[in-house]
Amino acid sequence: METNDLRAKLNGILDAIASGRSCEQILARDRTLSYRDIFHAVAEAPTTFWDKAPAERTGDGARCRTGAARTPAKQRTD
Repeated sequence: METNDLRAKLNGILDAIASGRSCEQILARDRTLSYRDIFHAVAEAPTTFWDKAPAERTGDGARCRTGAARTPAKQRTD
C-alpha cells in the first residue's frame, strides 16, 4: 500500500509535468528524485489526469491542438 508521502511525491511530479517542466527541470528542483520516480509517476497516473484542460500558454510557441480530430490508424498488411 502506498504511503501518503509517496502519493504526494507522485502528484508533485505529475503537476510539474502538466505545467510543462522537463524531466531535467523536475530532477534539478528536487534532488531526491530520479528518472525512475518520474516514470513511475507517469505509469501510475490515471488517464483522467491527462484529460484536464491545459493552462493558458503565452508566447509564440506551437499551438495546442487538443480539440482536433484524430487521424484514424491504418492497418498494415505485411
